[in-house]
Amino acid sequence: MFAAFVNPKSQQALARRHITQWEFPVKNIVVEDKQKQLYLITMHLLTPPLDLKELAKRIGATGRFSFASPPTLAAALRVLPGSVTPFAAFNDHERKVQVVLDGRLRNAKTISAHPLVNTMTTTIATADLFKLFAHSGHRPLWCTLPIKAAG
Repeated sequence: MFAAFVNPKSQQALARRHITQWEFPVKNIVVEDKQKQLYLITMHLLTPPLDLKELAKRIGATGRFSFASPPTLAAALRVLPGSVTPFAAFNDHERKVQVVLDGRLRNAKTISAHPLVNTMTTTIATADLFKLFAHSGHRPLWCTLPIKAAG
């Protein structure tokens, strides 16, 4: 299995050039806690690095977070690294993944995300995304995401 990884600084520079075409473009990570509970975290594309230790505390995770491995992503969400998206939650039929949404998303009318592959971006009304979560049985957690301190 091949996965391409993009330098985050290059990704940020590219995003800034094209950001005006989307209202709320997102990036996503999947982490797991000490008990192997998975969390799909969706945030604005230009969100600085998160303080994952603080985030784990805020959402009641057990212990510290570690990033989910490629085999875990494939098994739980059927996506490759770099293609994680809120839409992947719909592949989680057993609802083993807890979706965590950036609190700023509440005010957005639309969200733009990869449609399970990172070669495209699609836009959907935020209200429709929430309906899809409800239909799939996922109840997202809303969180003001903690940013890692500079330095």
